[in-house]
Amino acid sequence: MRYLLIFFLISIIVSLIISLLLEKLLENGEKIDEGFAFCFWNLSNRRKFIRTFWLLPLLAVVICYLHITYKSYLLTCIVGVILSAIFILQAVYYYRKWKMEKK
Repeated sequence: MRYLLIFFLISIIVSLIISLLLEKLLENGEKIDEGFAFCFWNLSNRRKFIRTFWLLPLLAVVICYLHITYKSYLLTCIVGVILSAIFILQAVYYYRKWKMEKK
């Protein structure tokens, strides 16, 4: 269990570092509101909001996979609540930014 926690923390740290580097490299680009955009940061706030909702099925799959793998209701509930809260906060954040941008 200790190794799993260490692996999880290292994965988060590496992901954050890569995200920050990509954001700095691509922050001044033009925002895309239609068509394909490879990078999340190139999307407009409306598209970021839509992309957030496209990830909802992935959230459900991750929670189900977690329960099947570890067979722990407690772990599944804790991780499910945390991931759901993050999802909701992200959706609200991009919705508000989209509406403020629209005004």
